[in-house]
Amino acid sequence: MTRRGEWAARQKIGYLMQQGVDHPDCLSLAAGLVDYSSLPVELVHTVMERILSNPARARAALQYGTTPGSVGFRHQISEFLAELDETETRPEEVPVDRILITTGSQQFLDLVSQAVFDPGDICLVTAPSYFVYLSTLEGIGVEMVSVACDDEGICPDALDERLRELEETGRLPRVKMLYLVSYFDNPRGITMTLERRQQVLDILTRWSARQFIYLLEDAAYREIWFEDPPPPSMLSLDRHQNRVIYTQTFSKSLSPGLRTAFGVLPRELVKPVTDLKSIHDFGSPHLNQFVISDLIETGEYERHVAEVRRSYRDKAAAMWRGLEDYILPLPDTDARRPEGGLYVWLRCAAANCETNFERRLFQTAVDHQKVMFVPGELFYSDPADPNASLTMRLSYGVQPIENLPKGVRRLGDALTEVGGFAESQT
Repeated sequence: MTRRGEWAARQKIGYLMQQGVDHPDCLSLAAGLVDYSSLPVELVHTVMERILSNPARARAALQYGTTPGSVGFRHQISEFLAELDETETRPEEVPVDRILITTGSQQFLDLVSQAVFDPGDICLVTAPSYFVYLSTLEGIGVEMVSVACDDEGICPDALDERLRELEETGRLPRVKMLYLVSYFDNPRGITMTLERRQQVLDILTRWSARQFIYLLEDAAYREIWFEDPPPPSMLSLDRHQNRVIYTQTFSKSLSPGLRTAFGVLPRELVKPVTDLKSIHDFGSPHLNQFVISDLIETGEYERHVAEVRRSYRDKAAAMWRGLEDYILPLPDTDARRPEGGLYVWLRCAAANCETNFERRLFQTAVDHQKVMFVPGELFYSDPADPNASLTMRLSYGVQPIENLPKGVRRLGDALTEVGGFAESQT
């Protein structure tokens, strides 16, 4: 087996998925899947009929597309982004030639990483961060250096301090990019404040004389807000439009099965990333672009997303009620009520409640209480980080709403059992 094959075999996501297969009676609060009931079956059926009933349009949709994606669809994406980022002064639309349509945002993340990094280069990441992208970086030989974050996002002072440390140790020239999930992040469900967004961009600008650092903004959960729309993107705040690389997906807001996402690139990265994509495929699924384009044009996409927000808001509230009833009264537990996205980040600092795969809590939860979570260790680039064994990610995405309090109650029972609490709170 090659070294890359050995690396892939070590990834714990496979173990987690196998646990789900081996324990089908478990209530999974682990899976980051979308709600089955939210999938737009009738909408897509209607759109497909519209597309396929017109022979010329149908043949165009069923033919190969171009590597960057349909020009018409990219024009729509440019307008779509301008509307999302609209403030008191509407920003200019992103030029179409900087927009790339990809087969899910993971493809975009992978292509950008290949274009920006050589083995041994450094990517700055938050602690914790999206574990699939951490695996992508590891797989191409990138060193990950973590930066502290809090409930407002990455900590600017910690970022500045980390860059000073890297400069003092002679490693600053290897730092090529900072990766941030800027909206309702995976795993914590935190959205960066507008002030933090500007502070981070200002810090990177100040350091540019010594080392230019790209900022990769992953906005996968941007549209899944519950009450108020979140701040404008860091892309829109990038005055020179040469630093921020932006990606967003339709997987969470519409359908992961359509495997359609888009990215915005600084001009100097357009050709290298597009060249790499041409090696991967002959163009992302063309028919799927026609489907989403139709939904955006008719306004059906916007109406669907509004329904998705309401559904996840109700599910998040159900999980939160369960946490308040069954877990947060337990000693040394803490969580933050979600304002969007799909996740709750739970901290359990009580003795014997380490959340790692091989520790007693995970096995007790799965084997005895029939509930599953994602251990925090997956989300930390530094396995020695003390929070890696004290945290877990819970998702309210895939479970029906009536199962969420039940799953949280089972998890509370597992915590009570391994923590040796005098009496279950459940």
